[in-house]
Amino acid sequence: MDGWVKFLGHATLLMRLGDLTILTDPIAEVLKGYPGLESSFSLDLVAISHGHRDHLDFEALVRLKPSVILAPQGYRPLFPKGLTGSLVEIRRWESVNFKDVRITALPSLHLGLLCNFPFLFPTLGYIFEHGDLGVYFAGDTGFSAKLFKEIGERFKIDVAFLPIGSDRFLLRLHHLGAETALRASELLKARVFIPIHWGVVKSASGDPLRILQKLSTMSFRTLRLLNLGERSSWEELLRGGAKTPPLKFP
Repeated sequence: MDGWVKFLGHATLLMRLGDLTILTDPIAEVLKGYPGLESSFSLDLVAISHGHRDHLDFEALVRLKPSVILAPQGYRPLFPKGLTGSLVEIRRWESVNFKDVRITALPSLHLGLLCNFPFLFPTLGYIFEHGDLGVYFAGDTGFSAKLFKEIGERFKIDVAFLPIGSDRFLLRLHHLGAETALRASELLKARVFIPIHWGVVKSASGDPLRILQKLSTMSFRTLRLLNLGERSSWEELLRGGAKTPPLKFP
């Protein structure tokens, strides 16, 4: 099983699947911790889940110069003209192929309101499929038993990267807490669940780190923890070799 993943922080993952190098939701705040990153590999595709500033950062995209930027349908007006040439928009449940990887856009439950625009923009997750390997990147989402069950029934998910955000009242409508993230991974039938959306970007509430600390004490068969900057092969993750004690909290 070829390839690997490196957790850079927050919702930014650097992945190698087959012949494709993918970066999810890169932001300058994360990338500044990895000087020279863009010169160390040829970046084929950046996948953008939604337009919140901690997921869509034009400064980072200009720096990275990816061959393709994949974003939800309707986002083109947001992009500077210098970036629109590489932009591919995609709808929920739509699939596209890049090299030897099939990418399907999936719904997410997250408020897509952007302050500078008077309407809602769609929010997405993605599943990346290469050979027998299915990798789910949820972007940012709240809990829906119906949605996660449908995704789990329609796709084979080996590794699920799920965002931990908040379990507080109202906020939990659009974010996952410890229990709901674990429940989501069960409904997805994921072989491995890895929490993301923590580190680097500071949260005034402290909820992501509190939830992460709670998860790190739980014994759950499919849970794996990746430290900031940690890289693991897909094979290593799936055989359980990447659980990293103790977790380094920023």
